[in-house]
Amino acid sequence: MKQRLGNKLKMPDLPEQDFVDALSEIWFQISFAAYHMAYVRVYSQSDALRTAVKLLREQDQDVRDHVQTDIVICRSHLAAFFWHLEHVFEALRTAITRGQKEHAGEKYFWTYEKHLDQIEQLALRKEIRDYRNMGHQNPAIIGSKWDGDERFLHHFLPTISEHQPREDVEMNTRLQEYFEFGANVWLEFAPGDFKEKFPRDFRFPVTVPYLFGGELPKELKGVPQLQVSVESYNREIPETEDPHDAA
Repeated sequence: MKQRLGNKLKMPDLPEQDFVDALSEIWFQISFAAYHMAYVRVYSQSDALRTAVKLLREQDQDVRDHVQTDIVICRSHLAAFFWHLEHVFEALRTAITRGQKEHAGEKYFWTYEKHLDQIEQLALRKEIRDYRNMGHQNPAIIGSKWDGDERFLHHFLPTISEHQPREDVEMNTRLQEYFEFGANVWLEFAPGDFKEKFPRDFRFPVTVPYLFGGELPKELKGVPQLQVSVESYNREIPETEDPHDAA
């Protein structure tokens, strides 16, 4: 078999994407962001994220374990939401650059580049990028606002330096704004017939948090959760058998 040459990070068995192919794949990033936002909406309703810390510490170990699980799920989906939404803009840039190289005579690819440059300067675009980056540095980017009696009011995205304060904006409301912004940017670059073919609404099944504080439909009450165990114990790695010894 001939040795594969070129960039080792490529997948040579996959066909090269043209600009339209790339736009189709980028839509999946928008779909992934919608999926993660659906989980954030549900898990942000867990009492784990709506109860004062000092009260949570007074609970028995089983409840505290459930608190930890609900918080991990909510935070991880929030980080993934920003990751996929950020990738929409990164992938658009890559697709436009590829189009310029492969179709140097088509002037509209340079028009696309200038338009994307303008979008990059918008406040919403910068916030998406910076919240994605902050999620790498600190996973606890879910703020909680309380009244004077320590009663929960709403969640918010903590303000990042050089950005407008966001403490008064409910977190899921802001995430919806980011999501719609990313989807509409994609539509600005999509060919005309694509604008109607790709869905604008998304529906996903979501598990119920252990400490869900909302009102569940009657048919969901008492439904068991499907659990998956993931372990991180140190295990002895078995020695690989020498094929010459086996012979």
